[in-house]
Amino acid sequence: MTKLLVSSICLALSSFAVPVRPSEAADLHAPAVTNAMQQIRPAAIRAHMAFLADDLLEGRGTGTRGYEIAARYVAAQFEAMGLEPGVNGGWFQPVPLRRSELIQDGSSMEIVGTDGERRPLRYGGEFLMGGDFRASTEVEAPVVFVGYGVTAPERGYDDYAGIDTKGKIVAYFGGAPASLPPEERAHYAVSKTANAVAHGAVGTLRLWSDEDAKNGSWERLVQALGSFGALAWLDGGEAHDSHPQIRGNARLAPAVSQALFNGAPVTYADAQAKPAPAVLPVRVHMVKKSRLSDLTGPNVVGLLRGGDPALAGEYVVFSAHLDHLGIGEPVNGDAIYNGAVDNASGVASLLEIARAFASLPERPRRSLLFVAFTAEEAGLVGSDYFAHNPPVPPASLAANVNIDGGSMWPFNALFARGADHSTLKAAVDAAAAAVEMPVVTDPFPEQASFVRSDQYSFIRQGVPALILGAVRTAEARPLALDWVKNRYHAPSDDMSQPMDFEAAASFTRDQLLIGYAIAQADARPRWNSGDFFGELFGTKPAPPAR
Repeated sequence: MTKLLVSSICLALSSFAVPVRPSEAADLHAPAVTNAMQQIRPAAIRAHMAFLADDLLEGRGTGTRGYEIAARYVAAQFEAMGLEPGVNGGWFQPVPLRRSELIQDGSSMEIVGTDGERRPLRYGGEFLMGGDFRASTEVEAPVVFVGYGVTAPERGYDDYAGIDTKGKIVAYFGGAPASLPPEERAHYAVSKTANAVAHGAVGTLRLWSDEDAKNGSWERLVQALGSFGALAWLDGGEAHDSHPQIRGNARLAPAVSQALFNGAPVTYADAQAKPAPAVLPVRVHMVKKSRLSDLTGPNVVGLLRGGDPALAGEYVVFSAHLDHLGIGEPVNGDAIYNGAVDNASGVASLLEIARAFASLPERPRRSLLFVAFTAEEAGLVGSDYFAHNPPVPPASLAANVNIDGGSMWPFNALFARGADHSTLKAAVDAAAAAVEMPVVTDPFPEQASFVRSDQYSFIRQGVPALILGAVRTAEARPLALDWVKNRYHAPSDDMSQPMDFEAAASFTRDQLLIGYAIAQADARPRWNSGDFFGELFGTKPAPPAR
């Protein structure tokens, strides 16, 4: 109560603040900044998380009553701290969505041998399918193995080289070749369907690998994916980026993945050790029946206008996804996927960063948008819609700082996925220096996390973006991997797990400093010369350098 009162008083005073002069730069040790950081309290983060991850919100599934309650909570917090509504005078950006749910009884998969024998597969035990954005689709075609399914011409790498995949079903392993730089590898790891379409494929099969087994079991994957539908935002009445050329797709269990290589010119083990394209001696038949429904799930947007007339028309976006998985397959009798760390913790940090910025006696030079996204768990759907349809001119989006999971454990180093590709690195380095925290390289590049959260939606629209991480350097890997294997996308990601809210508050303060450095800098963030992502996506016009 005291904190809310102090924040409101400071915000009221800030409304009469004298705008900063263009020549001013970020002073991360200024008393006002220090005071704003001190307002980020562990108890406030815990309180936000406790509400958002409560069983009463039933896992905040997109389009559910629980998600709507969460969205109204965030909007109420924004209004209480004195932000302006960020979408045409309102807090909510409705995202038009289409949900697809697989009808398992009408869907099937079978392997057809060279002798014509047809072997039906069991759903869940031997394969998994997601819904399609058509009520019915079917395909039968020969199968071609294409390694990782990656084509990276700038690195001289092509898994499709020398093999005909037109009209075929392509089978590939997850991930991307280790020879590629980590974040480029992450990009290619999630671009495989589009690449398959570009090579004329009509279906895809995701094979199980030994590397997959290191991150969890097939049974754990079935639990995580087996009962959740697919979502896409509607673009002119059609599901955006749904790749209708692909008429069937599935994930295969370990034994089935291995069996596809029986009689092939390459063994299953050799295919993993040194992927090379090969024709497999099988055909696959897939039938998918889907139940379609349309719905909306809002992004929640608050605005803090910048104090420098020359820069207030540029926007730094702070974001975190508000949704989680809702109600799913029970685990130990618990069917509510609360999403406490993923991502009630990120939304809690977002709210406290917004409150801290609103308390400053002088507004930051650039304007700030604070956005809680819907449908991230369905494939970055809400943020992709926002990045395509921002409530401000698209070219005015200067940068994105995304928060997906607060640091709920003590840490002694930071890493910033995405920062090295642009001048955002200077803001990260300045903020880390101000709190005397070392910055290290991504300790988990194999997780491809750079492309698995909402910052990637901004990257794809040419906006420099980053997502901050924190580690205890000597202990980070086993702790993080244990959480991924046992709590990630499981009902046990709730408020009963061990969490350190002092660490969470410290991590939140670090992100505040990064955002403040970006908002105060004379120059707008820019891609580094020749950068992979800048060359691939950085096509949107930006104001000339000042």
